[in-house]
Amino acid sequence: MNQDPVTLVAALRNVLEDTGRDFSSMPFFVRPMVRGGFAKRTGQSLEDWQRLASALLSEVKPDTEPARIRERHPRLPEQLAQLAENYRTAPERASKGMGALAGTLQRVQESSRRREEAVRALISWLG
Repeated sequence: MNQDPVTLVAALRNVLEDTGRDFSSMPFFVRPMVRGGFAKRTGQSLEDWQRLASALLSEVKPDTEPARIRERHPRLPEQLAQLAENYRTAPERASKGMGALAGTLQRVQESSRRREEAVRALISWLG
């Protein structure tokens, strides 16, 4: 897949914004636990991820070479892999917390799959 890096990084930013909206829609008392788990699994807070995505978006252009981004952010592929894994495993965690809310669980499965795919597309572009 040879996609425009601007589109890929914008997709990452959108994934993180969607994640933030999901966190905000959760019951108040659950949010700190969910945010803490996210940071533990991904290596940084949602806000740090959002800052990173914004920084990347300001750096990439349609003709940006992946090597340039890897040079400036040497840990980025590893960090993104942790983020993708977080999204891959989100439905399992959600099923434990939601019990029999099948419609909600299906929505979590679909959104998690889309989020993981967006992150993995950026990883693929980085090489």
